[in-house]
Amino acid sequence: MRENPHLEFQRLPSYSPQLNPIERFWKKLRRRATHNRLFDTLADLKASIRASLCYFQAVRHKVKSLIEGRPKRKTSK
Repeated sequence: MRENPHLEFQRLPSYSPQLNPIERFWKKLRRRATHNRLFDTLADLKASIRASLCYFQAVRHKVKSLIEGRPKRKTSK
């Protein structure tokens, strides 16, 4: 830092999925494909994931808004 005074040190959170845009999509995909469901076989799980991906392919505007949108801030009370 002394050698490069123009550099600035910033601490980053160890894990912050809310700041990673693709994490919002993965969360929606997991909810749609697997939430509260028990799969008898791996093939059933794969079929559910494929169906969910096909759904999101049909509604690309929703995916785009998830990825491009700003994360919601949690407010403390």
